[in-house]
Amino acid sequence: MENLKKKIKILLIDDDEMMRIYFRDIFWIHGKSNIYDVEMVSSFEKANELVKNIETRPDTIFLDVLMSSKGAGCNAPAYQMALSLAFISGIKKNNELSCINIIIYSGQKDEILKEEAVKVGVDAYLTKGEIMPKEIISFTDKLHA
Repeated sequence: MENLKKKIKILLIDDDEMMRIYFRDIFWIHGKSNIYDVEMVSSFEKANELVKNIETRPDTIFLDVLMSSKGAGCNAPAYQMALSLAFISGIKKNNELSCINIIIYSGQKDEILKEEAVKVGVDAYLTKGEIMPKEIISFTDKLHA
């Protein structure tokens, strides 16, 4: 009999294609593709489209804080971080969207950035390279238990 339980939607926002593939494969390799539906995008514009649509709205978002964007200043880390924090804040301040779990998944270890992320409502901060694939699965399982 087919399992009719709705999959948990996870959205990864990262402009690094290899990181997107790696992240998706973590769930597949650990046999979690029947539980989690992992969607990946490379921009906040695409992420906003998914978040605003009730059919594609994720339950959890993992995002990198250093992402290129079109426009002036797009390569400056401070500008990229400000865009990420504004994205998080926009979701957390919206009553319809505020229940979405937002996890920063970044190589940035800056304590000031972590503090700012907490202020805007991030649910957790995971550092790339310091967390193993099994730990990502365990973390996600606990988040949705």
